[in-house]
Amino acid sequence: MSMKTRFDKLPLFWKIYIIIAALLVAVVGFAELILENLAKMILTARYGEFLLWHEIIMWIVGILVPCLVCGYIISRHLSRKLENIAAVSEALARGNLRVRLPVIDNDKDAFDKLFRSFNDMADVIDRRLQNERRLLIDVSHELRSPLTRMMIATELMLDQERASKNIHLLQRLEKEITRMSELIELLLSQSPNHGGRHVPMATVDLRHTLIELAQDFSFQGRAFDKDVICRAPDELKMNGNELLLRQMIGNIVANAIFYAPDKSEVVLSVVVHDDELEIVIRDYGPGVPDESLADIFRAFYRVDSSRARQGGGAGLGLALAREAALVHGGDISARNADPGLEVTIMLPLNAKDTR
Repeated sequence: MSMKTRFDKLPLFWKIYIIIAALLVAVVGFAELILENLAKMILTARYGEFLLWHEIIMWIVGILVPCLVCGYIISRHLSRKLENIAAVSEALARGNLRVRLPVIDNDKDAFDKLFRSFNDMADVIDRRLQNERRLLIDVSHELRSPLTRMMIATELMLDQERASKNIHLLQRLEKEITRMSELIELLLSQSPNHGGRHVPMATVDLRHTLIELAQDFSFQGRAFDKDVICRAPDELKMNGNELLLRQMIGNIVANAIFYAPDKSEVVLSVVVHDDELEIVIRDYGPGVPDESLADIFRAFYRVDSSRARQGGGAGLGLALAREAALVHGGDISARNADPGLEVTIMLPLNAKDTR
């Protein structure tokens, strides 16, 4: 067994103690054997003799220097450990559940025990989220059959009621059922039984998608005089997955239109930068507490505020939106716009296929 391996297996206390002792011996020995003789020569040559205060200063330097060096080395060693914990915690908070802290399997090392406990906690969180995903997949499977029957019934109604004045409502019903079916297919495509997640990318006319979403949600909010305003460039195309993009933006607009006050607008605007898009969805509702802004994109998170008390879904819409943004190589953030909430999506213009 090498000296390094033996040293790694020592308890943290003994590691620090050995480092301090070694540094003190090395630096004090250097001060006593080399620094003292050199200082005597220099000071004697300058002052003609070696005075008592020279001895005091030399010993202060001989003790102070090793203490400072030891303190720096130990502080740096401990700070690296804490920086590792902070970096992994931040990665976990941003949704990367695969990241772990390095361990050396030393039960006597306090930091190693902490790292293993942290990794165990991350494993539990990962398993729970996987269980929640499997629940979504199971629910999606159960919904496929009734949705298929609803689609067939709607088509039959359309065939029988072509001359009816309510034809546009039946068409709207057919469209929404089709959307629900597409979303369920999206959930099923993410199932582990489907060999992993493969998201194909293609050229998407994003302006057309945004205008269509604005019209759909304007129709939804019409009863409360809520409107969705779309401000997008005339030519707006990107490489991405149209279904995921529609789901991502639609979930955020749905959230905005739900919390927007009556007789107000939700503004959907797009700015094109060099190689990325900035999509901003702004409502004029109650907003969320500042401390909850980073949490609203977590699955099943509900804000304990006026937004949450008004009702709403299970807390999945914004989480699915952020996941869709990450698949495209982008991200989502939110801020309070006083009044209302402003959600910003940053997406690359040329997203790559993921598998």
